[in-house]
Amino acid sequence: MSRLSVRAIDASKYASGLNRSLLCWDGMRIRYPRSLMETEPKAAARNPTVEDVAGRLDGPLEGEPSGGTPSIEQSELLAIAGIWFVAFLLRFAHLWEIRNNDPFFRNPAVDPTFYHEWAVRIANGDVIGEGVFLQGPLYPYLLSLLYSVAGPDFFLSRFFNAVIGAVVCVMIWRVARELFDRRTALIAAAMYAVYGMAIFYEGSLLISNLLLPLSLGVAWLSIRALEDRSVSRWLALGVMVGVAALARPNMLLFAPFAVLILFVSTPPLRDFRQTARLGGCLFFGVAVAVSPATLRNYAVAGDPVLISASGGMNFYNGNNPDANGIHNVPSIFDRSMADHPSEQNRVYKAYAEEKLGRTLKASEVSSYWMGRGFEYVGENPGEWLQLLGLKFMLFVNAHEMWNNRSFSLSQQFSWVLRLPLLGFAVVGPLAMLGLAVTFRDWRRLFPLYGVVGVYLATCVVFFVLSRYRIPAVPVFVMFAAAALVWLYDALLERRATIAIALVGLVAAGFVVNQELRHDDLSVAYYNLGNKYRLANDHEKAIDQYRRSLAINVHYISAHNNLAISLEKSGTHRDEAIEAWRRLRAMGIQRRMGRYVERAERHLRELDAI
Repeated sequence: MSRLSVRAIDASKYASGLNRSLLCWDGMRIRYPRSLMETEPKAAARNPTVEDVAGRLDGPLEGEPSGGTPSIEQSELLAIAGIWFVAFLLRFAHLWEIRNNDPFFRNPAVDPTFYHEWAVRIANGDVIGEGVFLQGPLYPYLLSLLYSVAGPDFFLSRFFNAVIGAVVCVMIWRVARELFDRRTALIAAAMYAVYGMAIFYEGSLLISNLLLPLSLGVAWLSIRALEDRSVSRWLALGVMVGVAALARPNMLLFAPFAVLILFVSTPPLRDFRQTARLGGCLFFGVAVAVSPATLRNYAVAGDPVLISASGGMNFYNGNNPDANGIHNVPSIFDRSMADHPSEQNRVYKAYAEEKLGRTLKASEVSSYWMGRGFEYVGENPGEWLQLLGLKFMLFVNAHEMWNNRSFSLSQQFSWVLRLPLLGFAVVGPLAMLGLAVTFRDWRRLFPLYGVVGVYLATCVVFFVLSRYRIPAVPVFVMFAAAALVWLYDALLERRATIAIALVGLVAAGFVVNQELRHDDLSVAYYNLGNKYRLANDHEKAIDQYRRSLAINVHYISAHNNLAISLEKSGTHRDEAIEAWRRLRAMGIQRRMGRYVERAERHLRELDAI
């Protein structure tokens, strides 16, 4: 019997069953992975072969391509180059605008300041540092390499963000080209090129800018590892997961998810021994990548924390009686005393040590707050389940949950942000439709589900922020692009299912765009006022503080800083006196002695007491 006959007979056993889920559905072109790809003429396409099932084939048939990577024409390469160029121009133009107009450019917000100062210390020789890592160390260490060469230049560091952001468009195209088709890949890349929040965040020093390419790298290596189940592939995937975890430890969640992918991926499953071996390679690769951080934590602090020790505090922030689904400092702390990562660590550590009556290591502090969070969950299971549901809805909501900077306030500093850029209000509903119309190919798309699942799980377990969701946006735009291609083909072919799809799209649009939270900009105006005050532009600072108080008249920190700017301006003496008196009254009413003492000191300096 010929090799072709053997192959056809073995493959036919599976074509009517498990492999049927891999066929094209309703006109959408889905490529097979290399291990399942039939490259014979169209007549054989109805009965796709499985080389792994045959087990007796030691190579491709005569005249058959050895790989499944689609050929890429020159016109497609020119198209993706054009998308990259447009993406880079938009990001560079935004960078140029904020360099000249935005007070946050030279005085970054809380988290960017934290990473910048950390990178400066490393560049100046403090490579090891002190204590256990509070955050993932990869981003500040990479930033320090740039600072070592060019100095702590805010423009240059953001310029690399712009370059990386444009490269992410190319990565999206490449991953989508592997899983979908040419049209879907190019549309997805173009959608991300004009995605407003991506451009906005790339103007800041945030870990999310590094997580985007790392997450896509994890997805790409997952696809390759499933196509070629070799030790080297799964070891490389483990290393990539570990490297991504050094940026943000939540990426460790992808490791067990990848093992799950290994078990449920394209049939037939290999024997358990081989699956266990590949899973072991994955976890070994993760361990190799994160071990330097673990060893460093143990050597410096005598505390073998895997990567960072802020997990317990963050868990309690998102799971306590005051939790509202987003970042919210618990009421047991002063809001202004537990915001900056280092300050948060200090006050949370002091509180835990006071309650336990002894000095605690970083891991013990984290364990204490993790326990407090689970205590809340155990005592309020119904309330906690509602909170989880709220977090899920916030994750898929069009409103961008911020805690450092507001996109809407930042639009005044950049004409790029004022353009009609793409947002989650459009991408979210389309992505939901895309998930539905591609579901029959779910095994091959499992790596994409894994990336979204990691960030969804992180936000649901902890709290939701826009910059925590942004690394999942590349996957969302792939599914959104797949939905657009499907709708276009369905319209041309006049399929009956298009009516159901459009109804689903409208329903998804309602879910994504419903208002779950009122956007309170009082903190955003307050933060902007602080940047103007640091720049000694007190008139603009006064205006921003007043805008903040117009929204929240009880915001005592805004009253405090308004009084400072009024006094330092030199032209608002009477208003400054009135502001300090108002602050003193609020301090007495709330029993906040530090505000009372400060107000009385300034009033004496103004001869108002």
